[in-house]
Amino acid sequence: NAWSKSGTVTGEPVYVNYGRKEDFEFLEKKGISLTDKIGLARYGKIYRGDKAKFGKQYGLKGLIIYMDSADFNPSDVEPMPDGPGLPDTGIQRGTLKEGLGDPSTYLYPSTKYAYHEPKTVYEERLPGIVVMPINYKNALPILSSLKGDVVESEWQGGTDGSVDYKYGPGFDDTSNKKSLRITVNLEYKLVEIQNIFGVVKGQQEPDRWVMIGNHRDTWVHGAVDATTGLAALNEIGHGLKKLQDEGWKPRRTIVLASWGAEEQGIIGSTEFVEDYLTLLQEKLVAYINVDVAASDQKSFRPGATHNFRPLLERAAKGASAPLEGYTSLYEQWEAVSKEENPNLDPAHAPKLKDLGSGSDYAAFLNMAGVSCIDLTIDGPYYTYHTEYDNYNYLSNYADPGMKATKAVTEVAARILFEMATEKLVPLDAMSYGAYMTHSIDSSDLQRDLENKGLNFDMLRKSLDKFMESAEKYENSRSKLLQSVSRKQMDMRQFNDRMLQMERSFIFAPGLPHRPQNRHILIASSILDAYSGSVFPGLYDSLALAQQDDSEENWNQVEKQLTIATWVTRAAARALSPDTFPI
Repeated sequence: NAWSKSGTVTGEPVYVNYGRKEDFEFLEKKGISLTDKIGLARYGKIYRGDKAKFGKQYGLKGLIIYMDSADFNPSDVEPMPDGPGLPDTGIQRGTLKEGLGDPSTYLYPSTKYAYHEPKTVYEERLPGIVVMPINYKNALPILSSLKGDVVESEWQGGTDGSVDYKYGPGFDDTSNKKSLRITVNLEYKLVEIQNIFGVVKGQQEPDRWVMIGNHRDTWVHGAVDATTGLAALNEIGHGLKKLQDEGWKPRRTIVLASWGAEEQGIIGSTEFVEDYLTLLQEKLVAYINVDVAASDQKSFRPGATHNFRPLLERAAKGASAPLEGYTSLYEQWEAVSKEENPNLDPAHAPKLKDLGSGSDYAAFLNMAGVSCIDLTIDGPYYTYHTEYDNYNYLSNYADPGMKATKAVTEVAARILFEMATEKLVPLDAMSYGAYMTHSIDSSDLQRDLENKGLNFDMLRKSLDKFMESAEKYENSRSKLLQSVSRKQMDMRQFNDRMLQMERSFIFAPGLPHRPQNRHILIASSILDAYSGSVFPGLYDSLALAQQDDSEENWNQVEKQLTIATWVTRAAARALSPDTFPI
């Protein structure tokens, strides 16, 4: 695991299920000692780096992470090469680092002239414990020898029932094992990485950019992650070249980006954003990300800032469906989303995920305040980050005939084309407002705040103001398009208001204890870096205050409520056409 602490640790093993915060809390409540133990966690549910983070918080000095057959080779599938399941020799690689980019140049770009902090300084941003990935074959002898009570049914892994998992800590009396020792030796050194760009210069607005990107580095073969995304990017590049040869030019400049070192902690794209932050905030209209284009053919699961929704739906309606029986990707997305999310409000269907920090869009959204979309069709991905993620797996099981990769490429190309050619940027303010309002109304936030005497009404009024401004903005869009006397400057100003709306959610100091996360509306969850969270500063501080009912924590809640209210009002003002909005 990249960014593990190096060294040798010895201790009693303890089974920690998926290594989530709730798993460690459960063990503590059962009175099971975790201090100076070596945890045994199965992959899945949350980001592996959070498993290490929580392990350290609860006293572990080492962590082993393995691929349990219950999750990666269930009983209804055959292992590779006879089926898509992961053989018991498969090992998942991956980074553990918390935060984005080069940890030795935190909050500024890692360039040839940069000062790099010594490891003794930046290692506080690393997991801080020894972490080793192993395969299921090597995990079984440990699991079968643990002492203690048999685990709850939800904690039980395996597929054949041959081993009853136990909590530990320590080995049972019948075992000849006394303790567990793990050794990790990682070399930390500076190496040069490269980002590669292709540029198609815009004709009318060359100083406004639309960017699409993918990372080309992989763990082992990486046929699915991220070569499917690279195939999509290359095919779009081929299409743009053909259009150029026919004399076509986009209205805005198109940038194709191939990022380096994403798998080591989203380094290439983050360092680019840090280095060009001011320019990106001025010129970049939107960023489109295609990482894993397809790990399956069933579930289209895009994530985006919600001003993308109408454009995304149009693009999906014009894209082919990977599965038989559907006339378009949109039709498949709609049906599968309803099947997987039966309680989803129809007004917010099909499902559009909140963005976390799991790929190269993260710095664009969280640092620069750029509207972003991430496109993928996924499903069971048993060989993730293992030596078995190869062309055989991709072509026979994940995406036979490359139908899902083709569909995602079509969607990405349509979005890119509209963003680069339409006179008015096709991002929708009303969709953003509806998303914010629904997120708040469907939660217990108002009740929880008012129970402590905090003024929720100020946030409500800010949301209402945003919706009012968004409605006026979208009404002026149709009027501007219909106007025979419209001027280039009028359209330019209209588009810039949408860009500034997204930038308005940026709070320079960042979220509490997370200065890289500056987007107040959307950021990764503190419980899982892969998942997105709405108004994360407010919700995270509220959760902490409810757990630890101190004046200091509730003061932080009130502060985050103020910041959320302020940036929402600022976003509403950004959409306004007023010359001086007072």
